[in-house]
Amino acid sequence: MVRMNRRRHRSRVSALSLFLTVLITGSASCVAVAQTAAIEDLGSCTLKNHVYTCNSAAFEKALAGANAIGVETHNSDGAARIQLQKFIKEKLKKSVAGEGAPADLVFLLIPTGEAGIIDGQSGDVDLGTLRIYSATPTGARAHLLWAETFTGKPDLPWPAVVRGLILKFQKDFPAE
Repeated sequence: MVRMNRRRHRSRVSALSLFLTVLITGSASCVAVAQTAAIEDLGSCTLKNHVYTCNSAAFEKALAGANAIGVETHNSDGAARIQLQKFIKEKLKKSVAGEGAPADLVFLLIPTGEAGIIDGQSGDVDLGTLRIYSATPTGARAHLLWAETFTGKPDLPWPAVVRGLILKFQKDFPAE
């Protein structure tokens, strides 16, 4: 027979209640801060079996409300940065936030690496990804709102992958 000391159990519950209260209160203040930003964090993506599933309606709302967009690419990838900035300015009609400047959204464009997912039927692999995040007040990445992946032959040059990612994104969300 197991007997619990009720006094000890209550103190554990009280400590747990206090912890949860602090946690919830802390979370609520974070949400309040996020809601005062220019863009409300309306959507998110979930990852299951190496595939992101995103809420396109929430992303479209965030994109429409964005003014400044931060751009991140691989460290030495000036060509991809220029292509992405040109797309943001000319097609999306948004301004590009300078490095470390506040942004409403952050576009991250990177190669997926040699460990990309292989499409067994065509021999294609994931070559690059464009991920779009909500931004913190300082312009850093926050929550993933959209993910686009480009798949092709492993010997495809990186500038072609970048172009393919931008075109694929533009097809999903045509600029007005």
